[in-house]
Amino acid sequence: MKILVVDDQRSGRRTLRQILAALDDVEVLEAVGLDDALAAVERSAPDLLLLDVRLSDDPRDRGGLEILRRVRASGRSTPAVMVTSVSELSEIREAMRLGAQDYVLKDELCPEMLLPIVEGQRERLLLKGEVVRLRERVDRTFGTRALLGSSAAMERVRRIIERVAESNKTVLIRGETGSGKEMVARALHEMSSRRGEPFVAVNCSALPGTLIESLIFGHERGAFTGAEKRMRGQLELAGAGTILLDEIAEMPGELQAKLLRVLEDRRFRPLGAESEIPLRARVLAATHVDLEKRIHDGRFREDLFYRLNVVTVHVPSLAERDADLIELLLAFTAELPRKLRYTDDAIAWLVRRPWPGNVRELRNVVERLALLADDDLIDVPTLEELARERPVVDATAEIDRLARALLALPERLGSKLRVIERAVLHHAIESCGGNKAAAARLIGVDRKMLERRWDRHTGEEPPSSRRVTPANAPRYLGAEEPPSSRRVTPANASRYFGGEEPPSSRRFALPSDPGDT
Repeated sequence: MKILVVDDQRSGRRTLRQILAALDDVEVLEAVGLDDALAAVERSAPDLLLLDVRLSDDPRDRGGLEILRRVRASGRSTPAVMVTSVSELSEIREAMRLGAQDYVLKDELCPEMLLPIVEGQRERLLLKGEVVRLRERVDRTFGTRALLGSSAAMERVRRIIERVAESNKTVLIRGETGSGKEMVARALHEMSSRRGEPFVAVNCSALPGTLIESLIFGHERGAFTGAEKRMRGQLELAGAGTILLDEIAEMPGELQAKLLRVLEDRRFRPLGAESEIPLRARVLAATHVDLEKRIHDGRFREDLFYRLNVVTVHVPSLAERDADLIELLLAFTAELPRKLRYTDDAIAWLVRRPWPGNVRELRNVVERLALLADDDLIDVPTLEELARERPVVDATAEIDRLARALLALPERLGSKLRVIERAVLHHAIESCGGNKAAAARLIGVDRKMLERRWDRHTGEEPPSSRRVTPANAPRYLGAEEPPSSRRVTPANASRYFGGEEPPSSRRFALPSDPGDT
């Protein structure tokens, strides 16, 4: 800690130095007059000023006040303690108005009076430094500094964040899975004056529609079966902070209409409540899907899209900023306790490798190398073993086996395409707990198509307590159930259904629509 003592009398400076000598890790600097003190402040940047009010024999001299005035005018917030006589109380009041933290009377100057004041200032200085370090850590973790990369695409993202962070308008964050959309949302929160308030993220695709509504809006006791107590929703828990609606495209249609009203009125009503609650939080939304296509298909409200799309932040994929890959690789490696190194060929191999999972996949690969690599020096053979891109499973062979088993089913089942379609629909809906939207995503079709095809097979809802498994599938398909001790597989299905397995060299081509059969 550096302390600058400013006093025109050498005896006064010597007394202060002797008192301060009792403190550890303190460097005492001295100055005689105004110019000398200002030069020392510029040169050494002291942590504390001990200022005498009068710096000459002239009774009108108020050099200490002038030093404090000029230090504050320069933008410095260096704490100051005035050392003065009892006859200069009016000057002490002036010093306090200029930002002095305390004062000591010369008539009472002693270690018991001065040292507690200095120690208090040192503790405040240490606390301030800790706050600064924590703030920097938060910025590195959640702020714009956490958005690694120096490419033009990432610079554009950071520039947009800085411009709109203080706004209360909604922001739509778009980008591929794993590209860092939630980090952009965090940066928007941390760069704003809301950073001291909560940041709440809600995944709209993780829960069924009824649970999402209760989670976002909250509910009163008795609002529905099982609502035994009042629960505050995420809109209320966010307070004056920020709420991120992740995967907004998966929000059910009825909730989309309700969210639109909330965004327009800035008020919301919990389930079962009689009165509305003001919305104080800023709303951000994120998605990786093509919302325009969803609107065209009738699966997303166009008016909600325009309400969310006040400002759009496009988070580039790793393929769009491949120049950042080495910077990201080294940054992720530096965060790990194990200090990995890479050969030039290994870096070139990583640059050539496609990254469909974007930045998230790259981070996962680095962590895997740190856990499983035998040597700290990563070379191409190590990458071939631990970081090779896992190809998307080629389901052609499996489909061929299933097709052969399907053709071996008894003819009395009728259309075999309708049989297998009903089984797939039934199993998807059951495995998703009756949530048809989730079942449609699992199959790879939209919900309306799933409902149309399900209605063609049966008018009944699938039993909620039963699931279709290989062991009981024939029960639902109308075939005889195989012996309980046996398992039906594509290889032996024909044995149970009485058909002959077609030649393995043949392939079965599905018509474009089951009705074609």
